Amino acid sequence: GVSSFAVGYEALPDASDLFHQSVIVNRMDGRVVVVPKALTSRAEGTVSMVYYPARNGEATLARVHSQCGEGCVQWPGVPRVTLDLSWPALRPGVLDVLKLSVNGEELNTMRGARSLLAKRQVCLVMMHVTKVQRGWQDPQDGAPPRFQYSSELWGILQDGGMDVALHLDEDVTGQVHDDPRPRPATHRLKSAEELDAIFDGPAFPHDYVVARQRAQPASPCEGSAALRNYGKVFMA
Repeated sequence: GVSSFAVGYEALPDASDLFHQSVIVNRMDGRVVVVPKALTSRAEGTVSMVYYPARNGEATLARVHSQCGEGCVQWPGVPRVTLDLSWPALRPGVLDVLKLSVNGEELNTMRGARSLLAKRQVCLVMMHVTKVQRGWQDPQDGAPPRFQYSSELWGILQDGGMDVALHLDEDVTGQVHDDPRPRPATHRLKSAEELDAIFDGPAFPHDYVVARQRAQPASPCEGSAALRNYGKVFMA
C-alpha cells in the first residue's frame, strides 16, 4: 500500500488544537503533523490574523482583510513559517502535493517555497482561484499591482519547472451558478497574462489553479504518485 504522510498548517491556535485532537482520535499521529503557524514568505516574527467565529477555515491576514467589521475577531501574535524552512525539517524528499487554502497569502507562501521549487521538490500545487483573488485584489501599501502579482506568481511556478493550468472541478456541492463553462475541464495556461485574466474574471467554488512538475530525467518527482495520476484527476 501507499505510506501516507501529511502536514497541516493551521494558524489559529484554537483551530490547530482541534485539528491535532482529531489526528489523535483518528489514530493518525505520526502520519499527520499539525504545525500551528501561518505560512508566509518569511520564517521569523509574527502576523495578525482575522476571522469570523464558526468560519475559522476562512481566516486570513489582517493586512489582506483590512475591513474587519462587526463580528470579526482579530488574533495578533501568530508565529509564521516558510515551507522552505519547515518541510525539510519534517520530511526529507519531495512534497508530493501542496494544497493551499491560505486566503490571499498564496503568493507569499510560494515566495517562501523558492528553494524547494528550485530543487524541483514540489511535484503538484493546487490553489483556489477565489482565495488567490483576495491577495490579487489587496489594496494595501506594499502589495504588488495586480498584473505584477500574477506575473510574479507565474514566474515562481515557471522557475520551479512547473506547467500551469486552470481546472474547473465538477460542481458536486451545487455552489456554481451562471457559469457556462463545462465541468470537469482542465485548460493549460501559456502566459502570465492568461493567469491574470483568470484572477480578473468571475470565479466560482471548485475553480483551481493547478501546477505540476514537468517530466524530466532523474527528477526528484519522477516517482510521484500525484504526477502519475494527474491525468485521471485533471483530465490532462
